[in-house]
Amino acid sequence: MSSDGQSFEQLLQTARRFRLQGENKKAIDAYRAALQVNPESLEALNEMGLVHIKIGEQAEAILVFDAAIAVAPDASSPHSNKVEAYLTIGAFQEALTAADVGLLVAPHSADIHSNRARALESLLRIQDAIDAFNESLKYDSDNPETWKALALCLDAQAKWEEVARAYRIAGSLHQKRSELADADSCFKFADMAEKSSDEMA
Repeated sequence: MSSDGQSFEQLLQTARRFRLQGENKKAIDAYRAALQVNPESLEALNEMGLVHIKIGEQAEAILVFDAAIAVAPDASSPHSNKVEAYLTIGAFQEALTAADVGLLVAPHSADIHSNRARALESLLRIQDAIDAFNESLKYDSDNPETWKALALCLDAQAKWEEVARAYRIAGSLHQKRSELADADSCFKFADMAEKSSDEMA
């Protein structure tokens, strides 16, 4: 129990409620209180780090994710979140390094592969990014955002048929989720890519 008599779970729920309400500073304080009760909670560390990212406190977020990695070295989530923190400040080489470290312990993490691909894309290593997005899709082929990110890289290489295929898959996944506006957008991009392919033929 904490000093004010609240359990870890109560404090964690309070932090999550503040986070949902957009009360980010209060959420961080509540996460800190929860971590005083259970300093090795991977959930609390990850969630607090993501709040830090949201409010532009990336340096603090990285420290929190490092603490989470120390608690659970083999868990993929703090590694992936650390990469995300670097990506949001444009530290792409650091993001790539963090992703490579994460993949040593979690080689089948779709999220780390996807974030690694984003770092590679930002470093203008487009083919490497394509390979990394495809690696991510081996472990989670149901994420439309990954397919759309892959399509953008393929677009940079003018591989129109592959662009169209990626967008159509993304559109179908959005349809399954009843995200119809997103689905329509993907199908329109697929049509445009197919038109470009026909014009090249």
